[in-house]
Amino acid sequence: MFYEIKSKKSRMFVDGIRQVSLVCSTHPAMNFFLWIDEQQTLTHLQFIFDEKIIEWFVDKEQIRTSQTNRRFPSTSTKLGVHKGVRTIHGVEDDSILIEGAEIIKQALLPGSYETLIKSKLT
Repeated sequence: MFYEIKSKKSRMFVDGIRQVSLVCSTHPAMNFFLWIDEQQTLTHLQFIFDEKIIEWFVDKEQIRTSQTNRRFPSTSTKLGVHKGVRTIHGVEDDSILIEGAEIIKQALLPGSYETLIKSKLT
């Protein structure tokens, strides 16, 4: 079950866009980030699970898969990269999309966001 993190910042529009954060109550490292315009149109969607990422972009009408640097065992702390810093690295891996789609199909999402998310990522 996902719930929305409501804050002063999540209600603010910057350049006509606001960010919505949804967190899973049983898996806190599983998150949705949605960027929505003033007409409630989805402009960007990011789903993070197990340091894997699925993104949808309105301007490209495509889905991209990525992993964070925390998935790569060779990641080390070095000058300019602090311990704990998460960076995103694009990968072409259909298994990320398949695994993520299965999670999303079964996810209990807040009603106002369920159709937005499932129509783009499943």
